[in-house]
Amino acid sequence: MDKVQQTIQNNEMKLALYIVLITLVIMGLGYLVSEVLNLGMLGLFISLLFAAGANFFAYFFSKTVALKSQHAVRMQKEDFPEYFNMVEEMCRRNNILMPELYYIPTNALNAFATGRNQKNAAVAITTGLLKSAPMDEISGVIGHELAHVVHKDILITSFITTLIGYISILATTLRTASMYRTSNRDDNQNMGLIFLVGTAAAILVPVAGTLIRMAVSRSREYMADATGGQICGNPKYLARALYRISHDGNPMPTADTATAPMYISNPLKGTPFASLMSTHPDINDRIRRLNEM
Repeated sequence: MDKVQQTIQNNEMKLALYIVLITLVIMGLGYLVSEVLNLGMLGLFISLLFAAGANFFAYFFSKTVALKSQHAVRMQKEDFPEYFNMVEEMCRRNNILMPELYYIPTNALNAFATGRNQKNAAVAITTGLLKSAPMDEISGVIGHELAHVVHKDILITSFITTLIGYISILATTLRTASMYRTSNRDDNQNMGLIFLVGTAAAILVPVAGTLIRMAVSRSREYMADATGGQICGNPKYLARALYRISHDGNPMPTADTATAPMYISNPLKGTPFASLMSTHPDINDRIRRLNEM
C-alpha cells in the first residue's frame, strides 16, 4: 500500500474513532441534561437526534458554509483561462476529478480546499496570490489543496468542528439548567455536582477541541505538502509559494479561529497566541522538508 492510500485509510479510521468518542461524550452530557430537565429517555433521544443532525449538516453543507463565510466567488474559465488550464492538466495527469474553482477578493496570499470528496470538492484562492505569484508556485499551492481532497482531510475537520460545537452547546445547557435547579432547596442534592460537571465541560470542551484540531491539522499539513509536491510535479514549487506566503503582511479579514485550519498557511499570523495555538506547523520547517524531497 502506498503512502497516499495509507493516509486515506488512517484518516478514515481516525474519523470513525473521533465520531465514536465524541458521540459517547454527547450521550453522557445528553443523559445529564435529561436528568436535570426531568425528560428521561426522551431527552437523551432528542440529544442524539440533534447529534445526528449535526453530522448530517457537516457532511452535506460544510462546503457551502465554508465558501460563503470566506466570501468566495465562483470562477469562470473565460476570466481565468491560464489558471483553469493549469488545474485541469494537473488533475488529468494525476487522475483527480476537477474541483470547482473559486477566488476570494483580498490582497492576502492564501488558499483552501473544501468538500467531502473529489466529486464535491472546491478550491478557493485569493486574488492576491493569483496576481503576485508565478503559475508554477500557484500549481504547488493547488497541488497541496488537491492533496487534502484526495486524503479526505476536510471531512475529518468538518465532523470534529461540528460535533465539538454541539458538545459546547450541551455543556452550556447543562450548566444553566442545573444552576436553576440548585436554587430550589427541595430539589435533588446531586444538582450541585451536575452543575460542576457542566461548568467543567463548558470550559474544557473548547480547549480540548482546539487541541484535537491542532493535532489533526498539523499532521495533515505535512502529508498534504508531500503529496502536493508530487501532484504539481516539483516540491520546490510549493516551497517557493510557502516562502512567498510567509512574507505576506496583508490581513485575511474573513478568517477566524474556526476557519483558519482550512487555509494552506495560518491566516491569523501576527495575532496574539497565533503561534502557540496555530493549527499549522512551522512554515519554515515545511519549506525545509519540501526542499529536501
